[in-house]
Amino acid sequence: AEPNCKIQEQSCSQTVGDRTVTLDITPKPVKAMTELTFRVSVSGGPLSQPPHIDLGMPGMKMGPNQVTMKKVEDSVYEGTGVIVRCPSGKTIWEAKVTVPDVGQANFIFDVVY
Repeated sequence: AEPNCKIQEQSCSQTVGDRTVTLDITPKPVKAMTELTFRVSVSGGPLSQPPHIDLGMPGMKMGPNQVTMKKVEDSVYEGTGVIVRCPSGKTIWEAKVTVPDVGQANFIFDVVY
């Protein structure tokens, strides 16, 4: 899978249904084995429940690694998590952002080891 998000440089957005889902990860550079803050904003008004993020590697079975999000502003949610170092040395990761009642955005990006 090719990266569709330059998370090392900027936040990334995707359209899901009639809403725009934006993901940012800090601090930058986004490094494995570091506690990271994941920030998701969703356009189009309030959500019934916060989104959640599943972290993994495209095409590789990984253990569960979810980021639980909490509302910090209207339509803005934050949570912390860690991207683990893959023994294969591959640095392409995926954040699947599930927005209840809306759908899912898949952000694929490079991580620094």
